[in-house]
Amino acid sequence: MGNLKKIIYFFTIIAISSCSILRGPIPATQTSKVNGDADECEFWIDNKNPSKSLLIGNDKDENGALYLWDLNGELISKSESLNQPVGVDVRYGMKLGNRIIDIVICALRSTNEIKVFEIDSQNRQLIDITTDKKISTNFTKDTYGICLYKRPNDGKIFAFVSSKQKDNIHQIELKDDGNSKVEGTLIRSFGKNDQKSFVEGMVADDNLGYVYFSDETNAILKYAADPDKNDNSLLLKFALKDGIKGDREGLALYENTNDTGYLILSSQGNSSFKIYQREGNNKFIKTISSLHVKNTDGIAATNTKIEPKYPNGLFACHNSKGKNFMIYNWDKFFGDFITKSK
Repeated sequence: MGNLKKIIYFFTIIAISSCSILRGPIPATQTSKVNGDADECEFWIDNKNPSKSLLIGNDKDENGALYLWDLNGELISKSESLNQPVGVDVRYGMKLGNRIIDIVICALRSTNEIKVFEIDSQNRQLIDITTDKKISTNFTKDTYGICLYKRPNDGKIFAFVSSKQKDNIHQIELKDDGNSKVEGTLIRSFGKNDQKSFVEGMVADDNLGYVYFSDETNAILKYAADPDKNDNSLLLKFALKDGIKGDREGLALYENTNDTGYLILSSQGNSSFKIYQREGNNKFIKTISSLHVKNTDGIAATNTKIEPKYPNGLFACHNSKGKNFMIYNWDKFFGDFITKSK
């Protein structure tokens, strides 16, 4: 090969490589659009038939709803009309009467209440099982973020909920109201003095016993999730820099084992994802960037193997531009296109 050809070949390879890095991981599929404004999402895994699993996302408009898509991005069903539903989270195996059910929750920013739905696995739709007395978030305005925590030793389920202002996080125990519906009781308020802005993104690590909150303009805040520990102290503050631009938004967990894996943060200002160790002091690992999404908010991850398309699980993220959600093969999302250390 002549010198000129070698030079052309070299710069062609560099250009292709650079293009690949800039493009980032390519989604396996994407969901249909919501009618209003998409925001948060979470996977529900059908343990009997994983290929029938769903991505549940919200439309946070005044005439919004929770949407249920299959893993091909096709709309299966959606909830009743909801007034500004914020946050989405799922937990498995809640005891309600003489039944064991899976639930999904959201909060209503408009009325400062929590809605709880049973996931009907046979018909793949949502059934409202919120108590007739309603479940208050105990905020007077602008309920903003919500997530669930299931305590391993007794199976009790709690909701953490925040407001769109510097305020305490409220922890609410969810339980059977005696009529096969779910009621809630405020049992803990904490964290206001640790915040510099306010919290929306949040995720609980049931097995390790921690809950993480995105203090949007400042950091990720880590606390003990179990209220019986009587420990409201801030355990760790991280993600102060790490190349984050704009708001710290969605948080998600990917579990390798019961006690190892990754904590994922969406950096909204540069539409990228910051990866931290799940264990220990949540060491920063790497940045994953993608030009296939814009102004990402909510994210979700699962390690469930769904052969042949998703052998090591899935990742999903909100796409502001498309008013929808992108779904990735976990291996393609995490393993390819490592951009830089920060």
